[in-house]
Amino acid sequence: MRSGQKWVIGLLALGACAGLFAVTYWKRPENSVRWSFTQIHTSLVRGKREAAIRFLAPRVTWEGRERSAADFLTAYTLPAKASDIEAAACPSTPGHWTVTMKDLRYCFVQQGNVWQLHWVEAATCSCK
Repeated sequence: MRSGQKWVIGLLALGACAGLFAVTYWKRPENSVRWSFTQIHTSLVRGKREAAIRFLAPRVTWEGRERSAADFLTAYTLPAKASDIEAAACPSTPGHWTVTMKDLRYCFVQQGNVWQLHWVEAATCSCK
């Protein structure tokens, strides 16, 4: 086998391994939830509300009130300064995951392949 063929086969193998790693990484709930959280905020920073709505459940509970996704986006204000986020399994509801940033907890539920935000509160998650 010539040197050029070895390089091509090596690059193809490397690409296949990287693809498998990426799929495995993003399928883990904590990474998928963090990505959904980031997509919501990035879309809002860019002024793309339609893109953010994709990551919201039809009804979002915020400050103790249930709102439609559109109403939530209208009322929600982006944090003045972003900080580190932490993803963890929801302590009150199995199958849900929370993202904590500063003093707010954002709870996500999986709908198909997308994790959607359905609950935001400063206290410990008590979603149902």
